[in-house]
Amino acid sequence: MKKLTPKTRILIGFASLVVIVVIVLRLYLSVWVLDYVNGVLAHIPGYKGSVESINIDLYRGAYRINNLKLDKDTGKIPVPFIDIAAIDLSLQWSALLHGRIVSSITLTQPVINFAVSKGDKQTGEDVDWTKPIKNLAPIDINYVRFRDGSVTYQDFSSTPQVNIYIHQMDGRIDNLRNVEKGNAALPSTVTVRGNSIGNGSLKLDGHMNILKQVPDMDLFLALENVDLPALNSYSEAYAAFDFKEGNFNLYSHMAAKNGQVSGYIKPIVTNLSVDVLKKANPPEVVWSSVMAGVLTIFTNVSKDQFATRIDLEGSVGKINTNVWSALVGIFDNAFVNAMSKGFDQTGDQGLIEQPQK
Repeated sequence: MKKLTPKTRILIGFASLVVIVVIVLRLYLSVWVLDYVNGVLAHIPGYKGSVESINIDLYRGAYRINNLKLDKDTGKIPVPFIDIAAIDLSLQWSALLHGRIVSSITLTQPVINFAVSKGDKQTGEDVDWTKPIKNLAPIDINYVRFRDGSVTYQDFSSTPQVNIYIHQMDGRIDNLRNVEKGNAALPSTVTVRGNSIGNGSLKLDGHMNILKQVPDMDLFLALENVDLPALNSYSEAYAAFDFKEGNFNLYSHMAAKNGQVSGYIKPIVTNLSVDVLKKANPPEVVWSSVMAGVLTIFTNVSKDQFATRIDLEGSVGKINTNVWSALVGIFDNAFVNAMSKGFDQTGDQGLIEQPQK
């Protein structure tokens, strides 16, 4: 075997030292970042959180948070508010070609549980979430992606307990920081797909501009082909009736510009049939019977369809529903023109003006 020269030995020794330093640095960083992330989660008002572990990827300029959980600190709600299997935060290297240093974030199996239990509620509305997000991702986020996510609403105090959800959600938001520097008024693209309780499908598409103090947006949401009997836990708990059959669809267009909001929600129910619960108390029986009668009277016979359109307007944080438009919509659908599934053409375009190319 050929003996190594002194120079070769020095190079091998130096390389070994570098490898050891990198390994030690990576291990130390993982421990330090784990403590830092747990510290951020511990200072969210009204919640307590933790993560299982942290992986550092120096080559990609990234770190991975494993099994993040965030619970309401009252202990009254048995499910976490946020439960994410993995969060990958990394530099978005493609943005460097545009002279920008920004980050991307990928969420694997993110779950958000809105819940009510024992007089307590878990909605997250009482927290400024921009602070912990900025602490966890100090570099501006330009790209967001999530895979196999879920959003649930559960009421543990009701009888029966309510559990409705949208799951198997995949989505992404591109160009949040307008790295590509286009001239569009809404530079960010939003795409979300998911499946709901009752075998329904969710689609959300649109554009945003979060660079303004009050973000502008133009979003289209469709929830289609929901089998209504799957929602019987909700209807039994809050309305004292069961859906024997029925198919639910909802279409909504929402636009916001300079803090002003306009849009609509259009629910359409077909083949609807309901039963008043035998165990309901007298006031519930009266209410449910009245509702069943209204649904019957205002159902379009030829389409076997109950529908309306509710116009929305106001400002961000205070959106008003136009009750008159809802009543007119019910009457129009029943006796004049049955509403069609899908987004309305009138008013769908031009709410956010795009600059001419």
